[in-house]
Amino acid sequence: MTDVVGYEVQDAVAHVTIRRPDKRNAMSLEVFAGLGACARRAGQDPAVGAVVVAGEGGTFSAGIDLAVFGEQLQGGVDPGFVAELQAAFTAFEELDKPTLAAIEGHCLGAGIQLALACHLRAVAPDAALAVKEADWGLVPDLGGSWRLPRLVGLGRATELTMTARTVGADEALAMGLVELALGSGDPRAEAHAVAAKLAAGPGALRRAPRLLRENLDRGRESALAAEARTQVACVEGHDFREAVSARLEGRAPAFRGT
Repeated sequence: MTDVVGYEVQDAVAHVTIRRPDKRNAMSLEVFAGLGACARRAGQDPAVGAVVVAGEGGTFSAGIDLAVFGEQLQGGVDPGFVAELQAAFTAFEELDKPTLAAIEGHCLGAGIQLALACHLRAVAPDAALAVKEADWGLVPDLGGSWRLPRLVGLGRATELTMTARTVGADEALAMGLVELALGSGDPRAEAHAVAAKLAAGPGALRRAPRLLRENLDRGRESALAAEARTQVACVEGHDFREAVSARLEGRAPAFRGT
């Protein structure tokens, strides 16, 4: 999409890659714009069934580029400006296609907030994650304050935010900050394999993240009603009928993602 954010589709998986390895994939304003554009492109592309978000060169992202901080000091910060940056991350959460953050090396500040916006997170053994905003006298403002406590609980989210400490892959897995472990050989290839399997899955895999996320904020009756509506859509789609037919015929199903 841009020089600093790549977009490539392979096996129905869109790979969105931050390409500033010399800056540890720090996020400039151009990176934010590129990320948002890639998310929209993936959402509109019928050939895409899942998305992997990663950083080039063995680092996910070291956070916001210091040049952006400098611009904020000079001109002040407008809430509308922050909202534009937030939208670039939220676009991945809103996709009705599975999104996976493939985390290698540093995943700090804005980096961890981008990963939180994805539906799933996978970590290589060298991953190092931290909510770094407190070190700059700031709070997480790119969706982290909303997503982090929903993922790990209020107490742990508060601790991570206040201490800005770095969490390794094993601890991140243990606390539920991430869900999947990648090997040290070729983490990106492993992440691709996971995403390709999701992309080849039934339409239920595209509906589940939104249902689960939105039901967190619904009362029981509203949540059950949303479950019912989503299930009706699954039953009426191609993939449920295909799953039943395949089971009866003793073959592997050929899903369409509907």
